[in-house]
Amino acid sequence: MLTIEQNERLTQVGPGTPMGELMRRYWHPIAGSAQLNDDTPTKEVRLLGEDLVLFRSAAGEVGLIEPSCAHRKANLSYGIPEPEGIRCAYHGWLYDIHGQCIDQPSEPEGSRFKEKVKLKAYRAEELGGLIFAYMGPEPAPLLPRYDVLAWDGIKDAHSTVLPCNWLQCMENSLDPLHFQWLHRYWGGWTMNRTKSAEERDRWNASVGARGAEHRKIGFEKTDYGVIKRRLVGDETEQDDHWRIGHPILFPTILRVSHGLEFRVPVDDTHTLHLLTNYRAREEGEEPQSEVPFVERPLYDEQGLLIRDYIPAQDQVAWIIQGPVMDRSTERLGVTDVGIIMFRRMLDEQMDVVADGGDPLNTHRDPVENEVIVLPCEYYMYPGYDEVGGPFKDSVPRKPDVEAVLSGEGATLKEQEGIQARRRVWGVGEPRDYK
Repeated sequence: MLTIEQNERLTQVGPGTPMGELMRRYWHPIAGSAQLNDDTPTKEVRLLGEDLVLFRSAAGEVGLIEPSCAHRKANLSYGIPEPEGIRCAYHGWLYDIHGQCIDQPSEPEGSRFKEKVKLKAYRAEELGGLIFAYMGPEPAPLLPRYDVLAWDGIKDAHSTVLPCNWLQCMENSLDPLHFQWLHRYWGGWTMNRTKSAEERDRWNASVGARGAEHRKIGFEKTDYGVIKRRLVGDETEQDDHWRIGHPILFPTILRVSHGLEFRVPVDDTHTLHLLTNYRAREEGEEPQSEVPFVERPLYDEQGLLIRDYIPAQDQVAWIIQGPVMDRSTERLGVTDVGIIMFRRMLDEQMDVVADGGDPLNTHRDPVENEVIVLPCEYYMYPGYDEVGGPFKDSVPRKPDVEAVLSGEGATLKEQEGIQARRRVWGVGEPRDYK
C-alpha cells in the first residue's frame, strides 16, 4: 500500500505538481483531426487540469490556446476561424495559433497595443488522424511516430471521457491477470446473460486464449517503457504471449493488437480514454481521405455502464474503483508485481524531471523517430509474410520482474466445449492463428 501523500504524488496532474510536470514532457492526444471541420472549427478541451480551446484556422493550422479573450474574457470556442487564426465573437480581436493578438480592429489607427497582448498557447500537431498537444517547456521533444500512427493504412479512432483518475486506468496495463477474470469470467458472465447464443459463443471463443489460466507473468523495462509477457493455459515460452508480448509506452499508452490505447489525464478525477484501430490497406483499396473519429457514450439506455466489448469492460473496472483510488488501504499480492514496478518507474521519472532531465520515452532524433516499430504478439506486420514480422525470432531476456502464479481459475458453464481462438491482427479482418 502507499501513504496518502504518495498516492497524491502519483495521481495529481495539475500545474506545479510532480506528476503534472512529468506529464507535461509528453505529447497527449486531445481530439480527432476530423472533429475540427467547417461546421465545428473549435472544440473546448481540458488537459492536465487546464481548460483550453482547440481550433483550426481557415488556413488549416491547428491552435491550442487559453479559452478566454484577453479583452472582455469572451470564450473563444465561439470564435470565427480566419486564415491568420481565430477572431473573438465579441469585439473581433484576432489571435494566431501562438496566442499572439494580431488585430484589434476598433483600436485607434497605428496603435501597437495588440503587440502587448498574448494568450497562453501550447503546441498542437496532427498525426494518424489525431491532434496531439504538448504543454511542457521548450525545446519540445518530437511527437513520437509510433507504427500504427505513421504507417499508411486504414485507421479509425474513438474516445470516451471517464470519471476516474488516469493512474487506475494505466495500472490495468501492468495487470495481465485481469484478462482472465474481468474479460473471460465477468465479461463472459455479462455477455452470456445479455447476448444471443451465437454472440455468446463468439465472445467465449475470442477471449479464451488470452484469458486462459495465467501461470506466469513477466515485465521487462525498455527504453520506451515496459514489455508485458504472460504464460497462459498450456502455452510455453516459445509462444507469442511470452516470446514477444506487447508494450506499455511510458507513461500513458498501451500498444495492443488493434492499435494504441491512450489514457490521457484530463484532471485528477477524469481521463480521456482514446483508442485507435489500424490495418494495412488491401490490394486495390483506396487511401483514406479522412480518419473517422467518434466520441462513444459511457452509459447505455438503462443508465448502466456499457460493458459489451473489451475496452468498455476495462472502463467499468477503472470507474468502480472510485474517482481516485485509495491506495493507502489496498492490499497487493504476487500478481501485482508489474503495478509495483510501474509506480517505482513513475517516481524515478518524476525525479528525473525535477533534476532538469528528459524522462523516459521522449524523442529528439528525427531519424530514430521516422517510424517507431513496436513488438506485438500475434500481429501481421505490413510488408512481412509471417506473423511477428521483425520480431518473429525474438528471444526475450529474463524479465526484470516476474511471478509464478497458481494457474487456478474458474469457468462458466456456457464456456464448456467452446474452442478458444487465437487471433492474428494487422492485415484485413482479424483471423484465427494456425
